[in-house]
Amino acid sequence: MGQDRVLKTHDMVQETEKGKMGMDGCGRLMSFDLNQEPECDRDTCSEESGGSIGGHEDEEADELVGAIGMDDVMKLTFDTEEEAGEFYNLYAKLSEFGIRKSNAKRDENGISRFRKWVCCCEGYRNEKWFNYEDRKREAKANTRTGCGACFRVKYDTESVKYVVTRFIMEHNHPLASEASVQHLRSHRKVSDAEYAQAKSLKLVGARICQIMKHFVIKAGGYSNVGFCIKDLYNRMDEKRRKDIFNGDAEGALGFLAAKKDADDMFFYKYDVDNEGRLARLFWADSKSRVDFSVFGDVLVFDTTYKTNKYRKPLVVLAGVNNHLNSTIFGCALLSDERIETYEWVLSTFVEAMKGRKPVAVMTDGDSAMRRAIKNLLLDACHRLCSWHLHRNARSNIRCEEFNNRLYDLMARTFSTLEFEDRWARLVNECGVVENEWVKKLYRRRRLWAEAYLRGHFFAGMRSTQRCEKMNAFLNEYLNEKMRLYEFVRSFDLAIAWLRHTESKAVHTSETQNQC
Repeated sequence: MGQDRVLKTHDMVQETEKGKMGMDGCGRLMSFDLNQEPECDRDTCSEESGGSIGGHEDEEADELVGAIGMDDVMKLTFDTEEEAGEFYNLYAKLSEFGIRKSNAKRDENGISRFRKWVCCCEGYRNEKWFNYEDRKREAKANTRTGCGACFRVKYDTESVKYVVTRFIMEHNHPLASEASVQHLRSHRKVSDAEYAQAKSLKLVGARICQIMKHFVIKAGGYSNVGFCIKDLYNRMDEKRRKDIFNGDAEGALGFLAAKKDADDMFFYKYDVDNEGRLARLFWADSKSRVDFSVFGDVLVFDTTYKTNKYRKPLVVLAGVNNHLNSTIFGCALLSDERIETYEWVLSTFVEAMKGRKPVAVMTDGDSAMRRAIKNLLLDACHRLCSWHLHRNARSNIRCEEFNNRLYDLMARTFSTLEFEDRWARLVNECGVVENEWVKKLYRRRRLWAEAYLRGHFFAGMRSTQRCEKMNAFLNEYLNEKMRLYEFVRSFDLAIAWLRHTESKAVHTSETQNQC
């Protein structure tokens, strides 16, 4: 009798994987197709349950659970690890407790050699969470009781199946009630059929809370739905993120391709990672390429953040024109800030500008950016932003005299000998001779001291403030909620508006001068 019941339960688990067996909204075992809508409504559940939410106790479920013994379970075999997990999860639902995965071991081929599932109350909470001194909110309720109930399977190479090696049924805590068992984490799940229905309702304008209410009414109460609104939010968000990764990059590249068709001078290039996802994107329009051919002697290289949905760094390559107005030569959206990534940006930039390289480059001092410039722009004179250096000096050296005299050393056109003499007096009088940050700053003096940069053309710039102001202007048009397609399109509109306003300002100034 017991073995027959075990086999029946095992077959029921296998049919569940095929979408033929499950539990209805009132907690009863039934056969159904997962692609069909559930037939349980409020009236049916209420009538059969006598007005209660959970209904009467399921005699068939109790009979199945009561018939399963340790010896019966130890004789079971499973084709896959997932099948074993489905069996134990269904057993846990009928027995009214939750489960979670525990330790496992896989070989070099990725085959699971053994897997263990435990009760959700297994183990104990770490002592450090009880003795946390800087606690700002009340600790969560302790749900771990050290329960020893578990289920373990092992891969048998002879039978090529998973056999049960351990099964403990006893619990040291009260089990969940019939009405609340389906709200345990291991039993909460939004099925594919439910997600498809929710997605259809979302497309016609329904909100998630309204969709959840639809499922509640259809199932006859919150206790009959099988998931909570947070699970529905998570499932919808998971699918949305996959859609973004699969379609958002294609939309942005399609927009740039359309720009290329309308403007032969438009240039864009992208690179993908090992998983085929967009990793680097560079583009420059015809105006940027023409401006660089005329005003491309000095390049300002800066990075800004929080301008797009993926929180990826946006690199703006800019300079100045003959009116000393800022102009953009190109921009790039990157996935990281490694040396290889910046080298790709610079090589692509030179390719877009038909091989021409700037004679001077100014950056904020990023080490990866500095190394990339050294590797690819060998003949360019590299200068560090004086504003960033002065700000870093104030945060590292708490001496107002040192900071003021350092700023003077940056700007004054001393000879190199006079600079060395003034620097020695500065560090000795301020007592920072042994300061590591000061030593590092001195080693890089050829990148920031005017005494060593004399004779090099920087178009009157000593900082990357033009890029900082440009980033502030772009942030008015861009925000971190934008998808990639929306970001690229809004960036294009923002640059067009920036050029229009600066051109208008130049025209107004020339008119006033003529008058």
